[in-house]
Amino acid sequence: MSQKVSSYKELKFWGLAKQVSLLIFHLIKKLPNERAVWIISDQVLRSAFSVGANIAEGFGKYKGKEYKRFIQMALGSARETEYWLEMLIEIYPRYSAEINKILALNEQVIKMLIATVRSLTNTNH
Repeated sequence: MSQKVSSYKELKFWGLAKQVSLLIFHLIKKLPNERAVWIISDQVLRSAFSVGANIAEGFGKYKGKEYKRFIQMALGSARETEYWLEMLIEIYPRYSAEINKILALNEQVIKMLIATVRSLTNTNH
């Protein structure tokens, strides 16, 4: 991995995070038009979209510790996304197969973000 990355769009975890966001967006459109769905939908969309946005912002503006901070924020948002998706499974079990696929992709993002934080920690110390 000695190749220099020139854009956040080249980062595999950013691409997966974007995919998670789009899959959640399409899932939300299928859910019933209920108040609880509006609340959870708003939260899960915000957290999922925040993952990719933090990766992009951190990559574009900062280096070193600041970039690490943005990756950590993305990780927090990915964990929050996981929580909301698990809540949706509990409330709407008929969508559990679809949600579990999204959760599996989101877990890949989480693992890659953790590895990136560790790598940045080792690089900065």
